[in-house]
Amino acid sequence: MEAIHLAYVLVFLLPVVFLLRLRRRGPPPAKWPATTTAHCPHPNPVLGNTLDFIRNRHRFFDWYTDLLRAAPSGAAIEAWGPLGAGHAVTTASPADVDHLLRAGFDGLQRKLASHAFSSRSLRRFTDGVLDVHLRRRFLPLLDDAASRDGGAIDLQDALRRFGFRTICHVAFGVESVDGGDDDPATQEALFAAFDMAVAISFRRALTPATFVRRLTKLLDIGKSRRLQEAVHVIDAYAMSVVESKAAACHRNGVDDGSVDLLSRFMAAMDDDGGSGGSELGAMFPTPAAKLRFLRDVVVAFVLVGKDTTSSALTWFFWLLVANPRGMHYLHAAITEAMRLYPPVPFNGRVAVRDDVLPSGAALRAGWYANYSAYAMGRMEKLWGEDCLEFVPERWLGERGEFVPVDAARYPVFHAGPRVCLGKEMAYVQMKTVAAAVLRRFRVDVVAPVASMEAPPAYEMTATMKMKGGLLVRLRRREE
Repeated sequence: MEAIHLAYVLVFLLPVVFLLRLRRRGPPPAKWPATTTAHCPHPNPVLGNTLDFIRNRHRFFDWYTDLLRAAPSGAAIEAWGPLGAGHAVTTASPADVDHLLRAGFDGLQRKLASHAFSSRSLRRFTDGVLDVHLRRRFLPLLDDAASRDGGAIDLQDALRRFGFRTICHVAFGVESVDGGDDDPATQEALFAAFDMAVAISFRRALTPATFVRRLTKLLDIGKSRRLQEAVHVIDAYAMSVVESKAAACHRNGVDDGSVDLLSRFMAAMDDDGGSGGSELGAMFPTPAAKLRFLRDVVVAFVLVGKDTTSSALTWFFWLLVANPRGMHYLHAAITEAMRLYPPVPFNGRVAVRDDVLPSGAALRAGWYANYSAYAMGRMEKLWGEDCLEFVPERWLGERGEFVPVDAARYPVFHAGPRVCLGKEMAYVQMKTVAAAVLRRFRVDVVAPVASMEAPPAYEMTATMKMKGGLLVRLRRREE
């Protein structure tokens, strides 16, 4: 293991001269504070926090939670890579989160998306999509697993594939992932490509660019090649969806009353009046530019919807078995599960100018400004002494009604003008799936062990996936 650590260190040391040339040394702001409350935990003068990152790379979110708890300010920490590369400030302060999610907001594209998400026709369409995929695919798959005596199924994998199909159907109007043939090989290749691209990109976001990374990109080998191949598969799929939808719209016509989200974006780009549509179309004046934008819309929808609800539901089912009780408050229980295991545990932005967060943490232009929803859900000062326990009752009022908290304290769906537009849709999907499964089956966890004293490991990726999946046995309830 020490040899592996040494190898990592050597990789980071190779580009020392190169990084010295690239390192940003922006001028101090006019009102730079004399002190900053951002805690700098054990940085090496040359390597920064690289060694600690290597030691804790398999428990990254818990490591940052420990650092934020130990910070004297109790709010923010500052960390960096070799020679100051990849400088980042990470916070667990609701005031800081509110500041980060409100600053520099550009609402044009969001206005269009918000209009699409809020329509009644989309909500009706979404309800129908959930019903189709539950009854035709998901529940029959679980029925088959329950009928096998002693057989087990990876519930996380089943939920992820269900989520992938439903987001493709809602966003693009295609019932099957590959557009109609339902070819397992095509679906598997696309699924694997998204996983590969997200995993590599997330790890790269946590570490500064090195000479080795640039060399592998130049030589088209290693992870650089695998990332390029994955992106090629994803782009080809996304462009095929866009071209197919454009052809259908050309044949049949399209307006903003169309049900799927992609059709609505297409209509908005061609709209000559109102709602900012013509302004969006003007940003992409050529047909090729419009196609590329719509391709990116397809990729963005899949990335947002593919693993988020499935991740939340996986941890929810594990927590239910680890904390057996009567469940008469599904919304509260799902919300509590996401407090402990947020689908997107770590989020952030890049500062375009020097700034100071409300907690006093100073930022310079080009630095990362992060917040950890995972750490915030484990802060005693935010949730009390039982912050590490699964307690759905904390979300219920005296009459059993659901009582939400400020979004900046619970940034699972972001906050302010950047609050997730698909929040209500996500809750509908999660509650529909959870209710259908719990009404039909008894769920017994096979692995990992269902104990709060030994929580499962997670994958180091952008979404909170349970490492190794969630292996369960299902038993049909008496009809």
